[in-house]
Amino acid sequence: MRYSELEVKRLLKMSEELSLEDQVKVNILNFIRTIHLNQQDFIASSFDSQFFGELPMTFRKKEGQVMGVVIATVKGQKQMYLFTEDGYERLEDVLG
Repeated sequence: MRYSELEVKRLLKMSEELSLEDQVKVNILNFIRTIHLNQQDFIASSFDSQFFGELPMTFRKKEGQVMGVVIATVKGQKQMYLFTEDGYERLEDVLG
């Protein structure tokens, strides 16, 4: 999914009605939004952030890499996503 400020705001307004899959989407897009708001150089930055709670997520990227990985645990199942400053995709969709 491509990053869009309007999509993030729309999803945040619906936050109480979101499925777990949509919550994953919101968290990833909001993480990318934070990168944009902080005007970070995505490639020069490194990330190692963890979200805890009902929907645990880990965001990792090393300095110099053009993409990072997100690991989300949804209903006990680990789901992996690749993310850039422009959006994200499920790892299995990229490999499939």
